[in-house]
Amino acid sequence: MNFDNSSSILFGVPSPQTQLDVRDGFRWELLWAVLASSVLFRAGTMIYRANLGPLRSIPGPWHSSATSLWIRWQRWHGRLSFEADALMAKYGPIVRIAPNLVILNDPEAVEKVFIRKDLDTSPTSIRALRVGGHDWTVTYPQHPIARQRRHPVMIATTTKNLKLRHDVFVKHIEEMVHNLGRSEGEKSEDIVWHLRICTLKNSQVIMGGSVVDLDATTFPHVVGEYNFLVVWRLCLPEWLFTWLQWSPFSHASFRVRSSDKLFQLGDDLCKQAAKAQGNSTFEEDPSIYKLFTDTDAKYPTQEWSDSEIGAEMAGQVLAATETTSSALAFIYYELAKNQSLQQDLYDEISSHDGYTDLDSLKFLDACIKEGLRFRPPVALTGSRLVPAGGLEILGHYLPAGTVVTTQSLSMSRQRPDLFPDFDSYNPRRWLDDENVAEKRRLLVPFGVGARRCPGGNMATYQMRLILVATFRQFRITLAPETTPDKMAPFEANGYRSRHDRCDLVFTPREKVRAMREAKGGRVEVPDVLDFPQGPLSQRQGGKV
Repeated sequence: MNFDNSSSILFGVPSPQTQLDVRDGFRWELLWAVLASSVLFRAGTMIYRANLGPLRSIPGPWHSSATSLWIRWQRWHGRLSFEADALMAKYGPIVRIAPNLVILNDPEAVEKVFIRKDLDTSPTSIRALRVGGHDWTVTYPQHPIARQRRHPVMIATTTKNLKLRHDVFVKHIEEMVHNLGRSEGEKSEDIVWHLRICTLKNSQVIMGGSVVDLDATTFPHVVGEYNFLVVWRLCLPEWLFTWLQWSPFSHASFRVRSSDKLFQLGDDLCKQAAKAQGNSTFEEDPSIYKLFTDTDAKYPTQEWSDSEIGAEMAGQVLAATETTSSALAFIYYELAKNQSLQQDLYDEISSHDGYTDLDSLKFLDACIKEGLRFRPPVALTGSRLVPAGGLEILGHYLPAGTVVTTQSLSMSRQRPDLFPDFDSYNPRRWLDDENVAEKRRLLVPFGVGARRCPGGNMATYQMRLILVATFRQFRITLAPETTPDKMAPFEANGYRSRHDRCDLVFTPREKVRAMREAKGGRVEVPDVLDFPQGPLSQRQGGKV
């Protein structure tokens, strides 16, 4: 006989087993109650945000107004800007794309908000751009802090100071042209890889002076992985992927460590520049490093720690190289697709000697403008945090703490009256004098207002030189591996191709002319060349 059960029955005392069952049942009931409460709370929060919160009057779909999952999903797939553009086409110039984020596309309203110097940027989004765990100009929300860092960049990249570096730029660009020519038009070249090397060499001179000579061996790979690391940071909590740097998964590990590698490059730049400090004046050898460390400067300056100035230089190099190389890569791709446009460009630049007065070449300027419009180098071009007291924008009240953003992509896409074929690369539109002033007003690839990119002038200056040098020397066609799917724009710290490369064939003009003469007439080079070999740049070990 089981005396425990007998005594439990006789005296009404639960057995130990029964007590255990009761406790387990209570735990499960408590767990389900907590889970149900959490779900109800989350659902209630979503309903409040979408239908009862202070931003309920802002147009937009219910799912983006209720939860941040929609914007994270779009960022993860590199489509946020295009999806936001589609929402603006449906809902109008102001749309709510996250519970606390509003995108704005009305030019007057954008200028009114973004020109203000008392508004911070959004700390949540800009944290993703930190370098090696350190802040730099872009990641500081406060305008006064960013301003004293931006001012030296603007001084160093004036047209006057860029012209002092003109011959150095040309030297580096001609080195790139020489390396592209090694394949003799028989193998494909990844133009993104070459552009990153070239723009790094040009940028290092502006950043640290003529003495700086960085090792560019791994830079294209490092900066490419960093761009996609930014996507991870925007979509996931950092603890979720930081551990991967110690994992056996080499690709993921390298991506996580790319931020530290980029910081090391900036630190190396500063050390090289510091060794030559005092050997020349700014007028003799202008550099951003000199301006940052000038204790007698007339503009506001700051005291720098080694990590602060190293991160600043790394961030500035990133901004200077990626905006230029990503925009140029898409221009090369579009001109390689359309040989008629390429021929028009070649006709113009072949009649112009040297590398001076390139701003007088109208079709070259049109090709650059259209590239910056069609595939701008930056996706969401800045953000502003609504201050205490709120703001009234386009008839809607935005309470304090709301984040307002805009994007250059939509400025033209939402004006089909001025850009009827807005989804096509058409530089000839900029040769038409009709409404040209209004079209130019809508071209804002480097942002607007007080926090716009201070290096936009340098980007345009380099783009002119690089395009002239390459199209003067080569006829450029698509490689067979370069498909529309691979070149679909993907947002990863700006626009780039989905596979972060653009393989093209660079056939020397002399070779094309020789082929034509041998045939006794015109020789047609196909838009896409078919050959079995892989890209030459993959076999060069990344060293220029």
